[in-house]
Amino acid sequence: MLPRQVELQYVGIDSSGNLLEIKLGGDKETLDSQGVTHVVLDNQSPNAEINYADGTATNTVTEFTEAPSEPSSESSQVTEQPSSESEPVQPIQEESRTVYVARHGTADVYWYDINSMPSNTNKANVVTMTEADALAQGKRHTSKE
Repeated sequence: MLPRQVELQYVGIDSSGNLLEIKLGGDKETLDSQGVTHVVLDNQSPNAEINYADGTATNTVTEFTEAPSEPSSESSQVTEQPSSESEPVQPIQEESRTVYVARHGTADVYWYDINSMPSNTNKANVVTMTEADALAQGKRHTSKE
């Protein structure tokens, strides 16, 4: 079963061991007599239907779309430049990017962030290499990152 609400409790402690009140300014915060801040949040997701009885969640997002970012004045200037100047920069960045490969470098996939690798990965057996080297060895970027 999943809880319909989650209660968070937080307090700070200074170097002398005294409790410090932490207020983030939310309207759901309450402070108890000992200086501990409590917040009760509804366990909801805009991207899933949560079944509280059996503890499952069903994805409601049909397709991943990247949120459009607000164009800055710099990015609009870059867009106006001829593409021949910006094209050589991209491959150089990709080729020199450090990637991580499990199983002493023998895994078929690579990761950009070692902390995104599965928790059962033996980090002592992870090898770093450039993305260009990984691609040259026939490796591909993992679909799980």
